Amino acid sequence: MDNCQPREVTEISESALGLSRRTALKALAVGFAAIGLSTIADSAMAAAKTYKICKTTDVKVGSARMFAVGGRGIVVTQPKKGTFKAFNANCTHQGAPLAAKVGAVRTVSGSMICPQHGAGFDTTTGAVTRGPAAAPLDKITVKVSGTQVTVSF
Repeated sequence: MDNCQPREVTEISESALGLSRRTALKALAVGFAAIGLSTIADSAMAAAKTYKICKTTDVKVGSARMFAVGGRGIVVTQPKKGTFKAFNANCTHQGAPLAAKVGAVRTVSGSMICPQHGAGFDTTTGAVTRGPAAAPLDKITVKVSGTQVTVSF
C-alpha cells in the first residue's frame, strides 16, 4: 500500500523575493571573498557577467536581432527609438531558436515570430502574442551606454 500523500507545492520566484540571479551571485561573490574563498568568489562574479552585445545601430527601430553571447542565444529589440529590450532567444513552446542563425529575427506588427511553429512574442515585453507558446520569453537585463548595448545574466 502506498503511504505517499499528495501535497501542495509552492514555488518561490526571484521576483517574489525581490532578488535577481545577478544580485544573488554578486552577494555570494562578496561573501566568499570576505572569508578568503576567492576562487569561488571569482566563479560567482563570472556567472553574473556583463557582455557587450552590439552597437545601437545594429538593431533598427521595430526590429529584433539574435546574438550568441556567453553560450546563449539572446534577442535584442528596439521597439521604439532609443528603447532596447533583451530576451532569451528560445521559443517557450518547444525551445526552438527565434532565428535559424545569428542575425535578424522575423518581426510582424511588433511581434517576434518563431520560425518553427509561428508563436509570436511582443518586442517590448516578451509576452506571448499568439500561440502555440503559452509562456513569455525570459527577460534579460539590457543597458545602453553611448552607442554600446550590453546585457547581463
